[in-house]
Amino acid sequence: MSEAAIAQPPSMANGDPVVAQPPPPSNEIVDLDAIPGQIGHAILRASDGTILRPPTGSLTDRDVGIVYRMMLEIGTVLDGEGLQRVTVGFQSVSYAVVLGGGDGCLYIVKKRSSP
Repeated sequence: MSEAAIAQPPSMANGDPVVAQPPPPSNEIVDLDAIPGQIGHAILRASDGTILRPPTGSLTDRDVGIVYRMMLEIGTVLDGEGLQRVTVGFQSVSYAVVLGGGDGCLYIVKKRSSP
């Protein structure tokens, strides 16, 4: 091992800093199953759309992709400025999308619409 590699912390040994990614949320931290009327949910990393908790129930990967692209179009939701929650309603279902406070996660919940 070279002296330069020994002198630098491991995260800088190859010249590039290593950015630690937040761990995926655990079920103990956010219990999306407890939301009344929910029929599916997922958690994404807001910065790049990486799925941290895969879609459940009737929420599909396709739904998640469409909702994430909608958030990119809105823009201010994912910057952490402006909007913090968006709800998109259809006749039989709605999608609630919330930008987590400080954790960099986008929480998507699919619910049955109220009659």
